[in-house]
Amino acid sequence: MSRYRWVILGVCLLGFMQAHIHRIGFAPLIPIFMTDLGITYAAAATIMTAYFWTYTAVQVPVGVLADRLGPRRMMLTFLAVLVVGVIAFPLSQSYAQSLVTRGLIGLGAAGIWLPGLRLIHEWFPPQERGRATGLFSAGGGIGGTTALMLVPVLAERLGWRWGYAVTLIPLLTAFALIYFLVRPGPLAEHRSAAAVSRGTAGALKHVLGAPALWPINVSVLCSYGAFIGLVTFLPAFLQRHEGLTPGRAGLVTGLVTAGTVISWPLAGFISDRVGRRKGIYLFSQGMCVLACLAFALLVPGRGLPAAALAALLTGLMLGGMITPFVMVVELFPADLIGTASGVVNTFCFVGSLLIPVLVGKILDVSGSFPAAFTACAVFEALALVSAAFTRETGLRRRPVMVT
Repeated sequence: MSRYRWVILGVCLLGFMQAHIHRIGFAPLIPIFMTDLGITYAAAATIMTAYFWTYTAVQVPVGVLADRLGPRRMMLTFLAVLVVGVIAFPLSQSYAQSLVTRGLIGLGAAGIWLPGLRLIHEWFPPQERGRATGLFSAGGGIGGTTALMLVPVLAERLGWRWGYAVTLIPLLTAFALIYFLVRPGPLAEHRSAAAVSRGTAGALKHVLGAPALWPINVSVLCSYGAFIGLVTFLPAFLQRHEGLTPGRAGLVTGLVTAGTVISWPLAGFISDRVGRRKGIYLFSQGMCVLACLAFALLVPGRGLPAAALAALLTGLMLGGMITPFVMVVELFPADLIGTASGVVNTFCFVGSLLIPVLVGKILDVSGSFPAAFTACAVFEALALVSAAFTRETGLRRRPVMVT
């Protein structure tokens, strides 16, 4: 394997940063939108999740096309759409326009993760794929942390519209680097040919008919939806319940994603070293339950230090949540990597569509942030139960692939 694989990984990481900057970057603006538009928490959560409407809808097509057309082409096409969305969102003047432009942003961000996974499996040997996937995922943590820490500061100094528009700078940089530096890996030609011979319908039939995939689907649906629900309302909780400024609330929430910058690559590295994935997955999923309960029961009323400590520990304990995306590609032949990952990612973001809105509704009815965070803990517990039924796929105990 060429050393150029690390260049590919670095560019993919930068691209995935953009997806998370715009996935999370609206959360610190929720109090501003509620005041300006006179909307409820549930309505604000709907704007937040509009990103996931389009993102979710195209995950399977993106995975299939990444297998057949190649990842570089997909990345460039979708990043171009993301540029348009990032220009349009600050120009929105109403609730409806905010929904539409957030949906456009979600559509543009949808073509980074799956092509990136495809590139990792074209460029990296099996014994390095856990750490490579963890490092790739760290781009999401860096992007989310950047958004949570800088967007509220920029909004305070420049107004939220100009502050959000500044995010075009790293986005255009990522587009240029992907255009000039990304190229197919050593295994690209063989895998693309196999994908074409199998056909789209045949690929979906094989993936959806695999029983081993469904515990992963259910687990990521509940887990990621609850995580997005927590991150969506944590800045508002810190501002309205704990009395923090928008900048400090964004900083504290950013500690969650900052912790994942460390924990995601570390979990991938450990899983490669021990040759197992499932145990690390179950540990982090259990920590997700405890993290939500901590914000519901321990943090309220204790101010900035307790909130900051809970946020940082949450991020540091969540690293194993990346292992399902390594496990799924180890369940299937090489030509089904994009399709299988697209199916899992679809379930992941179906949860992100539904659960934050439900949590926002609970918050509207009860007026209680602890009740909302407890609901997140319940969904994380359901994810843990489903994760217990997943199949070990590590190098030391890899099952026969689904063919």
